[in-house]
Amino acid sequence: MPLITIFIVSSIFIAIFIGLRAGKEIKNKRENFYVAGRKWSWGIVGFALMAQAIDGNATLGSTGLGFDFGFWAAAAMPLGLALSLFLLGKFFAPKLNQMKLMTLADFFKIKYNRKIEIIASLFMLLCFGVLLAGNIAAIAILLMNFIPFHYETLVILTCLAILLYCLRGGIISDLYSDLWQLSLLTVGIVGTFIFILWKFDFTTFFGSSVFTESTDLSQLSTLANGGLINWATIVALGFGNLLAIDFNSRIFAAQSSRAAQKGCYWGGFLTLLIGLPFAFLAPILHFLNVVPSEGMPVLLTFTTTLLPPVIAGFLLAGIIAAALSTIDGAMLSMGNILTQNLLRIQDDLEDQENEESEKTFLYLSRLSLAPIACIAMIFAILLPSPGVLLTVAFDIMFSSLLAPFVFAFYLKKPNITAALYSISTGFLIRFLFWIFTPTSFGVENSILYIPNSFLSANWDGMGTILSPLIALIVYALIYSFSKNSKSSKLILDS
Repeated sequence: MPLITIFIVSSIFIAIFIGLRAGKEIKNKRENFYVAGRKWSWGIVGFALMAQAIDGNATLGSTGLGFDFGFWAAAAMPLGLALSLFLLGKFFAPKLNQMKLMTLADFFKIKYNRKIEIIASLFMLLCFGVLLAGNIAAIAILLMNFIPFHYETLVILTCLAILLYCLRGGIISDLYSDLWQLSLLTVGIVGTFIFILWKFDFTTFFGSSVFTESTDLSQLSTLANGGLINWATIVALGFGNLLAIDFNSRIFAAQSSRAAQKGCYWGGFLTLLIGLPFAFLAPILHFLNVVPSEGMPVLLTFTTTLLPPVIAGFLLAGIIAAALSTIDGAMLSMGNILTQNLLRIQDDLEDQENEESEKTFLYLSRLSLAPIACIAMIFAILLPSPGVLLTVAFDIMFSSLLAPFVFAFYLKKPNITAALYSISTGFLIRFLFWIFTPTSFGVENSILYIPNSFLSANWDGMGTILSPLIALIVYALIYSFSKNSKSSKLILDS
């Protein structure tokens, strides 16, 4: 068996072992399983947030986008993810932590009503199903180059491996395996850059046309060079991740509001520190004249043809491990929403503080992860495009739920009608842009595209920016009209 394959397979088995061992700390308590007993310090919170941000999409997908479209197409991912963590820390994390929530959907239930809770829950499950698929696809694409199985088989095996260890230890398993995964990824990144600098002559790199063209700021300022798409990616990830259920689970797990806030800042910094090197790899690969093999991501071509097997093994094992970490964190958060907010299993338990009730709820929560894994498998098989899946997932949630989420924070009495119309408007406009625009984040729209003469590829990214803005305006107008109507009624009554 080749050395790289040994590295990859061993790392997966070690992650499973760590996750299973961590299960002892759950102690049959749902709060331990989902939010780690709300005991995490800011350092642990930040580390856990970074581990959720850096995944298969932000490594494998990011480098591929940068190689095809330029440095800023790759950098948009870690920049957007870090932006979301900084925004969460500044404006939202302290209050969310103080509310002692179990899921983000609980926030919509408390601020609005059961109907909005259900709608928000469905959007979160749908979008994170796509997110899971992106990471599962990234792992399967990598593994099929080293393990002689079909893509579909590897998708199924990946999901089974995740279920095996996160079913037992929950978010605590996720944290412990993150430590192992980050060590692999760090060694792989550092080793890769040390080898490149030692092996190749970079005296002319920063003055070369490859570097200047790849990092040209026109990629952020002109339509022809993808400026709109790159800004749309940053905006979608930066604001859409305010609603990331796995991010918020880690905020809920913080021991205090201050720990939640500092953890977000620390997590944002770590995300840039770990994520940006993959963006810098894109122009370097062009400089080294790396030519992607057919059907193989450029990063994989580079690691298997130029890197020494040991460094390649660490890097690829780290990327796979990072994707596994994001998958189990998102899957756990989805299971929590399914049981807590949609099925409301706790309502059927006579005494929720009873030990047997806790065991029953935890058992059903674990059971709910199976159908979630199945849905993610289907998405991964139908749309194996890691880089795009991440942005599309948060784009949908961003367009639909951002307005009612933000307004609920800063209004004493959030308006239910405004929330409903805002959600509907944001979703409808984003959906229409999707089906009428020939590309989605620079990739051909081969799913629901309807040929037309009024939206060209130059409009790619506009739906991301316009949809939530219009939804915000709709919410504000309905809220103001409702408030003015009540004021007029009070005056007339008096």
